[in-house]
Amino acid sequence: MVLSMAIVGALIGGVTNYMAIKMLFKPHRAIYIGKWRIPFTPGLIPKRRSDLARSLGKTVVDHLLTPKGMQAKLVDDDFQAKVNEWAKREVLRLIRSERTPRQLLSDLDISLDTADLHARAAQFLSKQLEKQADKELGSLLPEELKAKTDEAAQLAASHIQQMLVAYVDSYDGRRKIQELVQNFLQGRGFLGSMLSSFMDPNSAVDRIQPVIVESVGAEGTYRFLHQLLSRELDKLMEKKVGDLTETVGKETLDDAIQQAVTKSIPLDTMLDTPINVYMKGIEDKVIEEKLSLLVQRTLLRVSEQMPAIMEQMELSKMVENEVSAFPLERVEELVLAISNKEFKLITYLGFVLGGVIGIFQGIIALFI
Repeated sequence: MVLSMAIVGALIGGVTNYMAIKMLFKPHRAIYIGKWRIPFTPGLIPKRRSDLARSLGKTVVDHLLTPKGMQAKLVDDDFQAKVNEWAKREVLRLIRSERTPRQLLSDLDISLDTADLHARAAQFLSKQLEKQADKELGSLLPEELKAKTDEAAQLAASHIQQMLVAYVDSYDGRRKIQELVQNFLQGRGFLGSMLSSFMDPNSAVDRIQPVIVESVGAEGTYRFLHQLLSRELDKLMEKKVGDLTETVGKETLDDAIQQAVTKSIPLDTMLDTPINVYMKGIEDKVIEEKLSLLVQRTLLRVSEQMPAIMEQMELSKMVENEVSAFPLERVEELVLAISNKEFKLITYLGFVLGGVIGIFQGIIALFI
């Protein structure tokens, strides 16, 4: 009798625990007989799935993926070293690449029309000039550039003087002087004819040309040109931008700006030049001096903004949605894969406890 009661108790305890474990997951859906739902269907986890998902999402955010934990990870030296190494590899791969800026932009589905970019740049400059119409031209120039106006006037005066001396002393200059002498004598009527009879134009040119060359190359001529150019530059700096625009003509000025932008900014060449050409000679400086500092500051900035970032990401809602969308069969497999040994121990414990209780019941029954 004691043995039979022990066997019955063991079976009851083991089967009860086994059924209880199975009822955590099964059945996956409610079972009805007509309109009557069979009790304990569906299983506990399928029935409380939404509550489980909500609780799991809250647990993850409150105790696992917390802002403080993420901040500590971002400022961790080992993590920063790993990010720095990864960034170095990626940057080196980019700056040593044969790919061009146009190709990189194409990878981002960005196509550039250089003609349109030139037109936009010229339009922008034209609008800026319109906004500065009431200002003097000198007020828009950098102080360094304005300080060099006198030096520019000196250089221009010297260049003009040299060109004049070279022209007067040349064959073309001699012919021009000869032409002027002949016109002068012909325009004086009888007096001119009389002078021509006493003076040969060619010999007059031989005497006049050296005098003109000496006069043009004199220091006084240089000072005159310098003062003249300086005064004109000062007048130009005092003019309003709007007056200059009206003098030149808006259409003419816009065309000039368009041509200047197109010629001075070779966008096609720039976009079709490989990246490694631009980075030649500065690769080590970029990698060693700038990249590590950039990574450190970026991670620090992200760390400071982590609470706001996680709040915007709504991690708890993400976890809840993922758990809610997870197949019940897969949830059961995961839980059993993790806790299968424990569930078996619970089943075996049910057999043992049931058997022990059956033995005590049999012994008590013998004495009654």
